[in-house]
This record gives sequence, structure tokens and C-alpha cells, in this order.
Amino acid sequence: MPSSAEFVQRVVHAIGTGEGSAWVKRGVSLLGILAIVVTFMYNFRGLATSQAMDQAQIGRSLASGHGWRTQYARPISVAQLQRHGRNVPQQIWFDTYNAPLPPLLNAIALFPVKSRLAPNPGSAIYIGDRLIVFLAMLLLLGSIVIQFFTAWRLFDRRLALLACVLILFCDTLWQYSVSGLPQMLLLFLFNGTLYALVRALEAKYQGGAVGPWLAAVGAGFGLLALTHGLTIWIFVPALIFMAFFFEPRGWAAALVLAVFLALYLPWLIRTWIVCGNPAGIALYSALDGLGGHTEMGWMRQAAFSLTGVGPGALREKIIANLILQMGRIFEYLGSSVVAAMFFVSLLHLFRRNETAILRWMLLAMWAGAVIGMAAFGLKEELGYSANQLHLLFIPLMTCYGLAWLLVQWNRLDIPGQLARIGFLVLLFILTVFPMGNSLYEMLLGSPKITVHWPPYAPPLISNLNTWMKPEEITASDMPWAIAWYANRRSLLLPETVKAMLDLNDYGILGSPVLSVYLTPVSGGENKLNDIVRGEYSDWSSLILQTADMSKSPFKWGTLELGYDRECAFLSDHDRHPRTAP
Repeated sequence: MPSSAEFVQRVVHAIGTGEGSAWVKRGVSLLGILAIVVTFMYNFRGLATSQAMDQAQIGRSLASGHGWRTQYARPISVAQLQRHGRNVPQQIWFDTYNAPLPPLLNAIALFPVKSRLAPNPGSAIYIGDRLIVFLAMLLLLGSIVIQFFTAWRLFDRRLALLACVLILFCDTLWQYSVSGLPQMLLLFLFNGTLYALVRALEAKYQGGAVGPWLAAVGAGFGLLALTHGLTIWIFVPALIFMAFFFEPRGWAAALVLAVFLALYLPWLIRTWIVCGNPAGIALYSALDGLGGHTEMGWMRQAAFSLTGVGPGALREKIIANLILQMGRIFEYLGSSVVAAMFFVSLLHLFRRNETAILRWMLLAMWAGAVIGMAAFGLKEELGYSANQLHLLFIPLMTCYGLAWLLVQWNRLDIPGQLARIGFLVLLFILTVFPMGNSLYEMLLGSPKITVHWPPYAPPLISNLNTWMKPEEITASDMPWAIAWYANRRSLLLPETVKAMLDLNDYGILGSPVLSVYLTPVSGGENKLNDIVRGEYSDWSSLILQTADMSKSPFKWGTLELGYDRECAFLSDHDRHPRTAP
């Protein structure tokens, strides 16, 4: 058995001769990735958006064996169910807003600890939040691995490796990985779909079997649509492109479309059975910004009316959103100089046929995504947008941009390896600067509150689990948080007080609405004029805490809750919520 000194000598010799240097590089890379993951997890402050929490609570239901059921009801669901003759008390607790795969992915993350998911007022960060985000980080890393093999086929191994390093340090991707939104699942599926598309292009030019790879492309787009319906805007231009590119014309598109529909149609049929509309209430999200209402404003309507909605308003909305996207396109592409160079690379003649043709297909898919985002909007919550699809194109755009930049550098014919290394280092610094700034803020910046306050305070919200019984309903301006952190039924605050009283008095929901929980969503985050004249105007007296409680059905109240005392819990009787922070 060799001594320690001999072992060290062999290791040093292996590194010096290059035999072990590859493993050293891999080890250092893994440690770097682990350091990034640990840093983001350590500074994690919980899920950040309504859709993330909504999908998380449905995922918990799936993990518990209850199917795609929800604890979060929207008044517009009542109008839709009644219009189609459905049983409101029963069907309203089946989700018809979210795509099915994000909750299913969350269920996979939550299943190992499903017995430990009880609300915990003593913990600032819910255990379910951490597991969902950790799985999203794994998907991000997995998508980069897929991207490496795609770039290797389109360019070469060295460029693929350099591009993946730049993608790994993209701050936008890491920030969305801790949001709880399904963007990392989308990225993983999109990169897999692009890989299958590249293989189909190779098969066409090399005389191989195209059909299996096109079927994989159709499956990829079907899974994307089951993750986020907005990706259909990416699928349509890709389908048109394939219809004209592959021969015999129309055959490839028919195959891709058939596989896509085989995956997507069952979910549409299920949703139609539940509520009478295959798109569910997600269809109304397209009305965001129309008729003077936000998406949430439309969802609060128990009596649906299209007043104020017309072609002119839709045109203005689309134009405004297009201008918004173009004005922030650099930010949406991860603030990456290299990714932005993709658009300039369109002027370059790439030698490989598949590399040359894919960039135009990529451009067509990106244009479709831009139009879709313009139609549905890019409403942000705490800096995140559930409809942000630009980030899906960051990896492959980075590859094309890097290829173009390297070609231009070679044309300068500057001698010396040191100059080339300096050029690459400059690109790296420019690309990773946003992430470096984020890491600096997390590690050396001023201390931040451990949750996303305002408006979310999970320890406070989880108290509703003991204040309310499982069959009782709480009306709130943040019902998604109650459904996730308190695991209690919640109703989005209807547009008017009368609408809520009608829902309660006529037993439309099947269970009584016995409490109201108000937060900065309707109060502290809005100006006084917005509260008095905006979408919550009918609730302004309760929000401002000026109502005569003796005339209200919610006579008992615990006011001035929360870190800044901006929350209020009102109920039909004293529920003794004296343990709240």
C-alpha cells in the first residue's frame, strides 16, 4: 500500500501531465455550482407570487391524493359555472385556472414530506417553499446540461462549454428559480424540445429518420402547453415553419400537431367537463388591462360583463405591451450582452445547414412569444412575471451570440493567445455582472427581513389554520396565500360587499364565508385615491378601518396585524387570535 507522500506525488503528477486536470476542473465547477445554490437557498425568503402559491397548494393536494383540487375560489368561477349549469358548491373547488404540470411537479417535490406540511406559525420559511425551489434549481441545472449537447451539435464542444458557463451565471434564470413559478420547468422542456428539433434537422440533411424526432418535438410542445398555455404562441410559428421546411410538405406538421393534441386535448376535455369551458377561467386572464380592470379585477366579478372591452382597447393594450417589451428587452434577456448579439448573428452565414436554419426558426418562435406576451400582458409581482417567456430563449441566443462574437474576433486577426483570453474574460465580466451584484447584495448587503413583506407574512397567515375550520371560508385580497400557508378555503374578495353577502346568504359556495382577511395588497401598497376610487373602492371603509363594525356581519376584529400592522382579520365571532405576531 503506497504511503501518503507517494499518493500525493501521484496526484500531482497526474495533474501535471493532464490526466487528472479534467477531474480537478469538474470538482471546482461542482463546488462553484454548490456555492451558488447554497447562497440562493440561504437568502431565500419564500415564494414570491400569487401563481406560485396557487400552484403549490394544488401540488399539496395532489401529493395528498386529492387530485387537482384547490382551496382558492374566484368569484368569476361562480359566474362561469352557473352559466354552464354546473354544480357550483362542488365544482368550484376543482382548479380550472392553472396548467396541470406545475402543480404535478410541486407534488413530486412535496411528496417526501407530505406528513410534515402542516402550517407552522413558528417558522418564517415554510418547508414546502424550500423543496419547490430546490427542485426548480435542479431543473435549471438540468436544462443547462441539455443546452450543452444542443450547442455541441450546432457549433462545437468548446463553444458549447463557454456558452453554458455564461448561462450558468445568468442572474435572471437564478432569480426565477427561487420564485416558485414554473419557468424552470418550461426552460427544461423547451431546451429538450430544441434538442429534438436539432436532431430532426440533422436527420433531414444527413438522410436519417426524421419522424421519431419530429414526434419528440410534438411531445415537447405538448408538455410545454401543459405547463403554460402561453407557449402555444411559440408552438404555432414553429409548426408553420416545419410545415414548409420538411418534405413532403405538411406531413411533418401533421405529425407534430397530432402528438401535440394527443397530449394536450385530454386536459382541455377534463376542464370542459368541470366548468363547461375547455380553457377554464384562465381565458379571462387575457382581459388584463382591458375595461379598466386588472386580471385580478376581472377575477373578482361574480356577475361577468364585457363592458368597456373592444377591438380598440385590445389594440392599445397590445401596442403598449410591445413597447414595454422592446424597451426592456435587454433586461428580459438576462441583461446579457452575448444573448443580445443573437439578433446581429442573423446577418452571419453559418456553414452548417442546421445551425443556419435553426436561428430563423428560433426568431419565429421568439416573435410568437412576444405577440403572446403582448396580448396577455407581463404583470409583475415583486419583480417576477408568470408570463415572462423571454428567458426561455436566453440559452440558445447566448450560443448564437457567442459564435458571432468569436467569428468577429477571429476576423480582427489579433495575434497572441493572451489577447483572446482577455476578450473572453471581458465577455464573461459583462455577462455575469448582474449576478455578481446580486451575490454581493445577498452576502454583504444590508440585512433584509426574512420574508417577502409586504405583503406576505407566512407565520401570520398560517394562524388562520387554527382560527378557521376546514369547511369555513375566508374572503381575502390574497386568498392564494391563505390556501397555501394556512391550508384553509379562501375566496378572492368579490368586487362589492353585496356580491359577497349574496354568495354567503344564498349558500352558493356550499360553505359559509365567516371571515375577511385584509392585507397590504388592497391597503398599504395602494395610494389613498386608489383605495377609495380603485378596484377595491367598495371595501374602502373596511380597508381603512373606518366602518361601523356593529352594522357588519363581521363584528369581531383583530386589527393592526402584521410586521407593520397593515393587516386585519374580521370574523363573525371572537376566534381568540391573540397569539398572532
